[in-house]
Amino acid sequence: MIARAPHAIALETADYIVRTLETGDASEAFREWLADPDTARMLNAPTRHLSAEAVRDYIASFDRVKAHLLGIFEKATGRLVGIRAVYINWPQREFLVNVLIGEKDARNKGARTQSRTAVYRHFFETLDLDLARATVLADNAAVLGGMPKRGWIEDGRDARPQAEGTGFVEVVRFRLPRDVWRKRMGLA
Repeated sequence: MIARAPHAIALETADYIVRTLETGDASEAFREWLADPDTARMLNAPTRHLSAEAVRDYIASFDRVKAHLLGIFEKATGRLVGIRAVYINWPQREFLVNVLIGEKDARNKGARTQSRTAVYRHFFETLDLDLARATVLADNAAVLGGMPKRGWIEDGRDARPQAEGTGFVEVVRFRLPRDVWRKRMGLA
């Protein structure tokens, strides 16, 4: 395993700053994201109002070596509109990435797309990792439709317990090799 020291990440796009979250970033809006039933359902998470302490504890749980929690902030306003949680498997040289644009009025305005490019470039090129992984709920047609267009390769399906209620949800696993990403970015 590659020995790594904890480090903060700071990236910039045309319209956003993507940086390691600090416990002081536990805004009221951030705390309310999972209170929205549609947002919680798409994450297969229970609908709940989070306390400031719960969000600060969540942020603090990321060690900045194997787990990074990155905030997506609008440059123009400084407002936190989303997060990217990234988990690194150093021995396998891969990372799992999850994204949430929590602010509804910021969805479909570039936060996901612009932060994706900056984050993947950092983890593939700066940290020299070889493979990205992601999961998507099988009923999330909007995200599922875009995965192959961005080079993601389906890597299987799982049934997981539903966060609220009974039964299971189907989750689609994806992988994105660095060479595929580099080719799509014109770097290969």
